[in-house]
Amino acid sequence: MERGTTFHISKKQAKQEVVVSITPHDPTLRERLSQVKLLVFDVDGVMTDGSAYYDDEGMALRAFNMRDGFGFVMAKFAGVELGVVTGNLSGTIFARMKKFNVTRIKGGNFRKTSFFKEILEETGIDAEQSVYIGDDLFDLPVMKLAGLSFAPSDAAPEVLEYADGVTVAAGGKGVIREVVEAIVKAKGLWEKVLESIENDESGGLG
Repeated sequence: MERGTTFHISKKQAKQEVVVSITPHDPTLRERLSQVKLLVFDVDGVMTDGSAYYDDEGMALRAFNMRDGFGFVMAKFAGVELGVVTGNLSGTIFARMKKFNVTRIKGGNFRKTSFFKEILEETGIDAEQSVYIGDDLFDLPVMKLAGLSFAPSDAAPEVLEYADGVTVAAGGKGVIREVVEAIVKAKGLWEKVLESIENDESGGLG
């Protein structure tokens, strides 16, 4: 049996929000994750811990989690498209994603719904088959458009309340990898994906 990744899942009720810890083997969540064809995510607070480091020339630097990198590779071999929507575009983001051949990088302001819709249009994927990962208030409109929404464990309280799932990882600590693993397992592709990467001539980076 596949090893499950634990999420804290928000079950929305009429008058209160009940948060319980479950695994992707939950029938409802597993079925919804198995239909995912597109994963879109924010950068600051999701790919990173939200910190920015400035050098003497005013250049902002970010630290990215290496585990997410292998998550990008796993998503590719599972047939899941990737996209980035961020309020702050920078060269560091393009450099990071170029290594994994992720070219759908949108943003530049905090009105993110238009960027998300552009990605849907470009891929031809229905919103119901998409996942969005965000951590802050301006991510909420996109989370409401996506079929499923996830948040890192240290996201804004309002985001944690709305999200369909909350990862165990905090922002910048492997959030994307955690969600990708859950999607791959839900699709029943775990062993196939790992074997395909091992047998790939470029080691998954082609």
